Amino acid sequence: MALMRRPGAAAPDGFGELASLWIEGLNAPHDAGCGCGGMAPPLLDASDLEHDLLDYLLGKYGAGAPEGLADFVGARRENAGRERFEAWLASLGATPLSEDARARLVADLRLFLVSFAERARPRIGVCY
Repeated sequence: MALMRRPGAAAPDGFGELASLWIEGLNAPHDAGCGCGGMAPPLLDASDLEHDLLDYLLGKYGAGAPEGLADFVGARRENAGRERFEAWLASLGATPLSEDARARLVADLRLFLVSFAERARPRIGVCY
């Protein structure tokens, strides 16, 4: 199923789209039984989700990953909180990464963020 943009959402330029998906996933209502918040009315902790995502990517970007990718993600992990995650996502086009590394990072982020935004839409079940 294709993800439909909300009116006023950033155009899918590969970078602004990532930030829009992150915000959409955070702002969507989550069911009380959702895995992101337990059994209480869920309040998502964006920094915890960001750290979980970055930790996953760090584990994934071992041997065989384009040069500099693990270091780039690790630097974001260490400096998270200095810049909002959605601003970092939107700025990925200006990174010092090679085209291969940037393309892989964007593809991996998009895979998570599309799922996160779509699953966070109102329904019964887990959101991510």
